[in-house]
Amino acid sequence: MERYSDYLLVVPINRGCTRLAGAMQGLSHDSINRFLEREDFEPRDLFNQVKGYLQLRGGTLSVDDTVLDKPYSNPEKNEWIGFHYSGKHQDVVKGICIVVLFYTDPKGLKMPVNWRIYHSALGKTKNGLFLEMLEEVLDWGLKPALVTGDSWYASLDNFKYLRRKRLNFLFAVESDRLISNAPKQYQNVSQVEVPQEGLWTHLKNFGFVTLFRQIQHEQARHYVYWRSDEQAASRRDFDKGHAEHWNIECFNRAFKQCCNAEHFLVRSEKAVQNHLFCAFVAFAKLEIMVRQQLQQNWYALQQQIEQTIIQNFIQLDALPKLNFTHTISMN
Repeated sequence: MERYSDYLLVVPINRGCTRLAGAMQGLSHDSINRFLEREDFEPRDLFNQVKGYLQLRGGTLSVDDTVLDKPYSNPEKNEWIGFHYSGKHQDVVKGICIVVLFYTDPKGLKMPVNWRIYHSALGKTKNGLFLEMLEEVLDWGLKPALVTGDSWYASLDNFKYLRRKRLNFLFAVESDRLISNAPKQYQNVSQVEVPQEGLWTHLKNFGFVTLFRQIQHEQARHYVYWRSDEQAASRRDFDKGHAEHWNIECFNRAFKQCCNAEHFLVRSEKAVQNHLFCAFVAFAKLEIMVRQQLQQNWYALQQQIEQTIIQNFIQLDALPKLNFTHTISMN
């Protein structure tokens, strides 16, 4: 696992087991392939890998899903591959959809702590996977101060579950969600005036929450914040929670661009799942390097490798010189 996760960090694009074997003395292509086919890494293994670095109480736990593009893969040869809506492409694309729980601890350390591959044939919705994963991390000892998510996960069932667990939450909601500031008089959240400091209001079929409005790209987005003490959330509460939820959006990009999550040549479900587990471990290594000030950010390692290649092969004149002064005869 250590070698393979390191490999995912340093190779520009993962070209599979043969490329890694060729770079490592005494390591065969088959041994790497057998590793991916043999192991049974589970989400709990990821949590165990990262929990020692985290402050498990008092952070922000965020949920989101992302699609790993696999445009040339055959869905008939791997059940994980399907057709999913991609926010990146603003369209339905072929790929693998994963649902991730991402934790930002009070010190600012950011780690994935649970994950699932989503596929409609498995008989579970993404919301169902979210609640399943949330229950797990709570059982494993995580005690977040706040749970955040986008509007896909803002169902009443999720809200009521979080309320039963006495977990503060902040979720985006669609513009047609109904609130009431007077008995039995409901309006869409988009139709009411929302002051900068938030609006204490009643969310239909749930209870009192604080509604916030944020203008992004000239469009209004709405969020509901519920506190377990049944008090109104402040603008400071919202700004902090909103900023920490953004960490999972940043993770989704870095997971693909820095950890080779999308790039693999194995086909079996088990091998794909083990590859993704190693990609999560690779990200954890990146975050630890940043926290220990060994790298400036998640992208710096690849930039450093690229600069080393330039220095070794261009600045040091390591490449052969060609003489283009001779006329080439075309007979």
